[in-house]
Amino acid sequence: MDKLLEIKNLSVGLLTAYGFVHGVRDVSLDVFEGETVGIVGESGCGKTLTAKSVLGLHNEERTELGGEIIFTKKNGEKADILKLGRRELRKLRGSEISMVLQDPPLSLSPIISVGKQLEDVIIANRGVSRKEAESVAIGLLNDVGIDRPEMRLKSLPGELSGGQLQRICIAAAISSNPRLLIADEPTTALDSVTQAQILGLLKSLSEQRKMAVLIVTHNFSVVKRLCDRVYVMYAGFVAESGSVAEVIKNPLHCYTRDLLRSIPDGTKKRLEAVSGTLPDVYSEIKGCAYAPRCKNACASCFEKTEPRTEGGRTSLCLAGRCGA
Repeated sequence: MDKLLEIKNLSVGLLTAYGFVHGVRDVSLDVFEGETVGIVGESGCGKTLTAKSVLGLHNEERTELGGEIIFTKKNGEKADILKLGRRELRKLRGSEISMVLQDPPLSLSPIISVGKQLEDVIIANRGVSRKEAESVAIGLLNDVGIDRPEMRLKSLPGELSGGQLQRICIAAAISSNPRLLIADEPTTALDSVTQAQILGLLKSLSEQRKMAVLIVTHNFSVVKRLCDRVYVMYAGFVAESGSVAEVIKNPLHCYTRDLLRSIPDGTKKRLEAVSGTLPDVYSEIKGCAYAPRCKNACASCFEKTEPRTEGGRTSLCLAGRCGA
């Protein structure tokens, strides 16, 4: 497989009323054609900021960006997204890279029919007539598993369930056959049954359309079900990366280990909580960001962090070498 997306040493800083926030710190990750990659971590770790950077969805006046985001277009041309102008970014969004957000009702206007909104996206990306767009929209709703699509197109968002709205948002996102679909917490507001259906849908669409998927989630169960590889983020850093099976079986970073211990699997009588809180986002971090919360941290962990590679996997952990 060829490399579709390559993020190199990405940093994202936000200027706020309270000071300068270090949202993403020196993040590097890859996505290959047709694969599904997960970014997992607790709230505030920088995973959504990383994902939004791929589409340039930041306030230019209040954001400092560093590093590179190299994307390979359908025509084979490579582009550094961080260096593209607004017009070039608009051409890339939707046609090459699409995004599904975590709260579908907020992605749709409540006073316009879902059909009109979906057709507008199709017209913008494909340049077809309204009649042709309606035909395409019906086909897309069939693809995402919505029954009686002709009738659903006439509905307002408030007349549909959360699961149906998320399917419509997915239909809009795939309407121009993007090479990469970014899904930011796509199942957060849904019940467990609907969550399973949406995850199954994403996997099916990825396989059918040979479309790469970058999924952002705090739920390791989602990663286990859907992804080929995973990047575990903590405090703006990539703490660990590797294939999902290897990371779950043998986590190299103490944070990953503690995170997995806190997940119910049907056999644990008592879950182990990750104690403490995230480090200060307004200051630089010396040593391992997880050291203040880590039961296995030694003095060196507070002074430095050292990337290590093991079997194609990477980890930022000194304590993990002790077999903790």
